[in-house]
Amino acid sequence: MLLAAPAWGPLIANLQMYLKYGDDSFYYKLPTTVVAPGPAAWIVIAIAITWGRYRRSAKTSPYQDILPRLVDSNEEYCLILRPFGSDGEIVLPSGGFGALTVEQVIARAAKKTLGLKTYAMVDQNRRLAPPGPVYLRSSHGEWQQAVYTLIRRAHSIVLILPPGQDIRGSFNWEIDQLTKHELQSRVTIVLPPDRLYRDDYPKALHQACLLVAALEGFARSIDEVFSLRVHDLEVSIPERTHVLKYCRSDPWKDPELFWWHIEKRKIARRLRWSSFYLRTLAVAFETTKEELSSLGFTARY
Repeated sequence: MLLAAPAWGPLIANLQMYLKYGDDSFYYKLPTTVVAPGPAAWIVIAIAITWGRYRRSAKTSPYQDILPRLVDSNEEYCLILRPFGSDGEIVLPSGGFGALTVEQVIARAAKKTLGLKTYAMVDQNRRLAPPGPVYLRSSHGEWQQAVYTLIRRAHSIVLILPPGQDIRGSFNWEIDQLTKHELQSRVTIVLPPDRLYRDDYPKALHQACLLVAALEGFARSIDEVFSLRVHDLEVSIPERTHVLKYCRSDPWKDPELFWWHIEKRKIARRLRWSSFYLRTLAVAFETTKEELSSLGFTARY
């Protein structure tokens, strides 16, 4: 969040999501930005746009060109799941005025920690996507089979809760597949930064509690989770939690819920959000790596 100096007086405007999409090759995404009157306002706007901009430079491929070869090989991979059309919705400051999408950070963490590529599905019409994962596109009539195949063979799975999005039927179906095939301990849930997406964070935290309750496996779907259990989680999980994961030291133990959050005393300090997510995801991926280390390739999948 960029704040006007106190001498600039009352806030004139809230610049939220100033430019969401340019053409298909560029994407702009800004957290709340405060603009002051006078010449200084143009400086703030210029810095904000530079900080929140990245090139939509990753080409997508038809899933038929990659998926059969991928699942027939011994290649392991990380998989990103989130509502369709929400790629690149979370942008993280990365030192200076640079920015990374959360997908980029996930891909870097998976590569650095596990040595694995990261894959994600996009809509058939998406020809360019934010950099980071390998993007596979599919039609509306074929996405379920493609995602089902990816889920069954994924070493690690990351669920992104984009700001301002609802848990729609397609995302709910994906959660059901994770529970049905008992892959809960391979799943990491990622929320948007509370300091950058203040208005959207409470909803994302509530959704995270719904997902955690659903992943416990007692309900057939997110719509049928026990409201009392969701309330218990909302009370137990601290504010400013940004990553959650069920972890276990080996495949034969019951998983235990862990979460990673920003300590209150650190909030006032300038935080490189991309570094925080990178370190946190690395730890989460390490727990999956440890759990599966005693299993051969066939037993894992």
